[in-house]
Amino acid sequence: MMLRLTVLGGLTLELEDGLVSGAMTQRRRLALLALLAVARQRGLSRDKVMAYLWPESDAARARHALNQLLYLQRRLLAGRELFLGGKTLRLNPAVIGTDVGEFEDALDRGELEAAVGVYGGAFLDGFFLKDVPAFEQWADLERHRLARRLSGAQVGLANAAAARGDQAGAAEWWRRAADIDPLDSQIALDVVQALAAAGNTAGALRHALQHGERLHHELGLAPDPRLILLTERLRCGASP
Repeated sequence: MMLRLTVLGGLTLELEDGLVSGAMTQRRRLALLALLAVARQRGLSRDKVMAYLWPESDAARARHALNQLLYLQRRLLAGRELFLGGKTLRLNPAVIGTDVGEFEDALDRGELEAAVGVYGGAFLDGFFLKDVPAFEQWADLERHRLARRLSGAQVGLANAAAARGDQAGAAEWWRRAADIDPLDSQIALDVVQALAAAGNTAGALRHALQHGERLHHELGLAPDPRLILLTERLRCGASP
């Protein structure tokens, strides 16, 4: 029996024959799995787990709650060791696989396209732990960190496509990076340049306009002067 935890685009726990339901999917138990999934083989100390999941409890009560949770999960799995370690907890890769682990492992190996293919959406999208602000703050930081890693992979793929002369492919990867960080002026400039180089001047001008409007609406800022100059040149029919 192999479990799979998905945390990119939501939070689900599955077996080979379908979604897991019942006691194993109690929200704090799933939150523990998410914490350890992100920690990967580094693991996470029990003290940090307790601080994230029971920040309002004293040490003794938090320790008891964690021990109970670990015991119950083990019992539900008929004794299979889902968790490894003593002071530092890790998920057992022989029992559970995670999409975030696959995503970050692929990035660490430089397998950018494989990593992007694993990324199913924002980290813990739609999952909340009520009245546990420490966990929510951690999740928000991780959500942004993982999105930045995704954007970096897309930028790398865009540069690789441009280097081999695939301007349309480069434009598509830049556009995906812009979806992750639409306020990044450098990415917006790269999108416009790539679209124009691919012969899509109308699309380039449209993207520049949308970026400028969003930048003004959300941050009260004007576009990068380089982007303004490029759009003026494109409107005059000049090459990028």
